[in-house]
Amino acid sequence: MFSSIDYLTSAQNEAGGWGYSAGQKSVVEPTAAVLLAIRDEEKAIDSFDKGISWLLSSQNQDGGWGIHENDPQSGWHTAWALIALKKSKLRIDSFIRGIEWLSFVSTNLITEAEFKDQNLSFSDNVWARVWPWLPGQGSWIEPTALAVLALEGSVLSSVASIRMNAAIEYFRKNRTPVGGWDFGNAGPYETIVLPHAYRTSLVLLALSKVNPNEIIPEDLSALSSEINQDLSILSVSSGLLGLRTMGKDNVDAYAQIVDNQLPNGSWNNNTFFTAWAMMAQRGYF
Repeated sequence: MFSSIDYLTSAQNEAGGWGYSAGQKSVVEPTAAVLLAIRDEEKAIDSFDKGISWLLSSQNQDGGWGIHENDPQSGWHTAWALIALKKSKLRIDSFIRGIEWLSFVSTNLITEAEFKDQNLSFSDNVWARVWPWLPGQGSWIEPTALAVLALEGSVLSSVASIRMNAAIEYFRKNRTPVGGWDFGNAGPYETIVLPHAYRTSLVLLALSKVNPNEIIPEDLSALSSEINQDLSILSVSSGLLGLRTMGKDNVDAYAQIVDNQLPNGSWNNNTFFTAWAMMAQRGYF
């Protein structure tokens, strides 16, 4: 049986990126996730450096990243790229430009120009200030959690700091009735939603960095319950990682991950899922 490192290094494309499975076109999201997974693996040093080079070469002129190197529309993939670049020494200029793009990206209520002029006319509305999938769209849990993970620890503009604080309030307002998070925007649409393991884990990872006091016991209980019901590899892996980040564990989830690894070293022949499974096993993002 091959190891997960064997699978990921063999699945890397010639230019340095990864698709969602071997042989597919390189995409920013799986590339960034794989880089996070392999960054401390000695046998993957060359693959890591090559992957970082691909990310740098795929940055758009505006400072953001699209889905892949030929996508001119920068969007939420920018956060993934920045999270990965944090783990590299080759990041200064590209990283700063990416941080600026993510700090001022427009929402459906505040334009980029208004953010840059610090004209936050909708500043009392947290949904106006947090992050969309693409510029000019409404805000959602997943891109907001990823943006927080990308921006935390950096020197931020006053606007970025305001948006980070808004994200914390947004998470608080969009927690499901039983704890944890789903897509977001539950308040404005007055709908009752149930927690989703992947999104709950992303929020827990983000809050653990910027304001762990916002995490309540119900969030962890909801996450444990969800990964015992949704047995998909992404849910189980991300859920276990979220729990381990908070000093908790789930023996059944760990066993589920081990039992479902394929002989080629992957999970579901998917690089993104494999990266999350690796991170869950080692216990940190």
